[in-house]
Amino acid sequence: MENHQVDLPENSATSRRRLLTSLLAGGAFAAAAPLLATRASAADETTTTTVAPPNRDAADNNVLNSLINREAQTVATYKTAIAATKNANDVAALTLIHDHHVAYEQALKGYLGRPAVSGNTTPLANVTGAFPAIAAQLSAIETATMNQHIDALNTINGHDAATLVASIITMEARHSAALALVSGLAPLSAAGD
Repeated sequence: MENHQVDLPENSATSRRRLLTSLLAGGAFAAAAPLLATRASAADETTTTTVAPPNRDAADNNVLNSLINREAQTVATYKTAIAATKNANDVAALTLIHDHHVAYEQALKGYLGRPAVSGNTTPLANVTGAFPAIAAQLSAIETATMNQHIDALNTINGHDAATLVASIITMEARHSAALALVSGLAPLSAAGD
């Protein structure tokens, strides 16, 4: 069995911000990438006069609306966490994740169009305390949100909706792991091992 030595960043606010930023870079793009790729491939196929409609199923609307509600509540939760956080570096890190959830909510709403709900803006929790405690609470919320998206993915029929939700799941897993790590959880435990 090989044993790999991992040099962990020093335990400072700047290191936390670097860790979160490096783990979360590109999150908003990851949520939008499947939609952009679908549009790009459709544009490449426009040598004929028609473009095939996206792979959608109206039966997915209810489950996608439930995900919009969860993302809206997650956004509201991050707002309370940001308000409870005083360190500028920690605020910047939480704002980055907040912005990812705003992008996920917007991507789901954009996908659904008119059938989309406006979203429940009640926070999932009143997140307070020192930053490691806030990070631990948010990590748990990220995991629960990710699990809701995984459950939804099991019921989604449309290919495009499934692709969008899957891209969000991967970023929420990264959010959860990064927050667990900065909360003080051991690296392998934060990674889910």
